[in-house]
Amino acid sequence: MTFAAVPPPTVTRVRAMIRADLARRLALEGRPPTFARILGVLPRPGGAAVVLFRVNQLLHARGLRLLSKLAELVMFYWARVEIHPGAQIGAGLVLPDVGGVGIPAFARIGERCTLTGPALLTIGGMEGVDLAKDRIVLGDDCVLGPGVRILGAVVLADGTQVKANAVVITSATRPGTVLAGVPARRRGSLPLGAIRQWNPLRGEPLSGASSVPPKPETASAIA
Repeated sequence: MTFAAVPPPTVTRVRAMIRADLARRLALEGRPPTFARILGVLPRPGGAAVVLFRVNQLLHARGLRLLSKLAELVMFYWARVEIHPGAQIGAGLVLPDVGGVGIPAFARIGERCTLTGPALLTIGGMEGVDLAKDRIVLGDDCVLGPGVRILGAVVLADGTQVKANAVVITSATRPGTVLAGVPARRRGSLPLGAIRQWNPLRGEPLSGASSVPPKPETASAIA
């Protein structure tokens, strides 16, 4: 799990990030990422939230505070999603259409991460947290199930799978860890290769997956 220095957002970079986000969403839904289909995702709450977040990052970075606040309000009232423009989120983000997502400025999220339902990441006000240096960190290919809560300066390694309604208060630094329960505890692990070729929206291997998919008894841990 590595995070390079994030360059300031530009129109070109924001456009590329939005294209990657929406193309991955369509791929997980089993639809080709044509221009018409990408436009069709935009009115849906999950697609709209991702686009508004990316645009808001550009507005915020350029000091257009009024427009940035307007983008946040539209995101909240249209998609029921709150993502601070200071959050660092890699390409390929997929958000649910049901809303209920909250991501603070102090979050660093890797590429190809998926939230399959409402999820809340909270760090401010937690005991022992130093906002000058502490962050919530999710590696690449992480999946958060519906109702997940992440509380405090938690670090989740690449491919971490958090089951529905789990409350995560401690870090999981082993790639492919499966977390479940309140508080969340390690319930097993899955190989990163299998995770990256698994469809977290459909609960099945990705189309054209070349590796052996997880066994049925472990595949449910990814969903």
